[in-house]
Amino acid sequence: MNVAHHLRRSLAHLLGRVSGRYYHEDFIRVYPDGFRFDKRGRPLQPTPKTINNYLNHLKFYRFAAQFVRGKRVADIGCGSGYGCTMFSEEGAVAVCGTDASESAIEFARQHYASRAEFTVQSITALDGFRDESFDLTVCSEVLEHIKEYGMEHKALAELRRITKRGGLLVAGTPNIELSSDHGFSFDEMQALLSAHFDRFLVFENALVPFGPARRLWEERVRTRRTGVVVTEEINLAETVLPEGSVPELKQGLAPGRLAFPPYDIDTRLLHNTHSWILVALNDR
Repeated sequence: MNVAHHLRRSLAHLLGRVSGRYYHEDFIRVYPDGFRFDKRGRPLQPTPKTINNYLNHLKFYRFAAQFVRGKRVADIGCGSGYGCTMFSEEGAVAVCGTDASESAIEFARQHYASRAEFTVQSITALDGFRDESFDLTVCSEVLEHIKEYGMEHKALAELRRITKRGGLLVAGTPNIELSSDHGFSFDEMQALLSAHFDRFLVFENALVPFGPARRLWEERVRTRRTGVVVTEEINLAETVLPEGSVPELKQGLAPGRLAFPPYDIDTRLLHNTHSWILVALNDR
């Protein structure tokens, strides 16, 4: 990240904290087939990187979709709405998508209104949903942006509030070891989830960190501060990688069924190259 970009981002965050509008769009959202818009709503042509980014977002939704059949599902931070469509196709009885971006929700309503109900709401103020409205609450790549404004605990409290007792939260958010400008460390992730849930799993991302960040992973292994490591089957051709890098995958449990009573998780569906995948049971 260059100095000018860093200064602009820092100023945007400061204005967001002062104004309370921490949810304004300070990042580029993912749209189907890698299509995207810049921060002023202007269309940008897809690149191999943005297409791979979109494909990896889809893989998170495929993992979450294993829990949707016969359930009421919320997708918080749904962006352009393609994940909601997948949940509907996989047998959810109702799907509600919400996002802080009016332009993203307009796109979702234009393309997927027959599959889900879409509303404009912030993750920290889901006032349109009553307590315990959903069997499954999903949140993909949102918490890291809220963390930048110090609102991650408020967001988790809202996600838990709208989830039924005995229901699941499934979320994805970057491992800061792979994304140095935003994301969560393992210790931060553990502390955040522990404050809001008694039972949860943190699945490690698949890629061993590159360069100097590798020592952070090695230190966590040495001190036994790791999440669940699954030897994932990663399609590297569909993965965003640093130019010239030689990727190495973390080795752990063989992909298969993992008991998380009363649920059973199919870890063969994991494809989380850069992000933590969180599965939390709302039993409070």
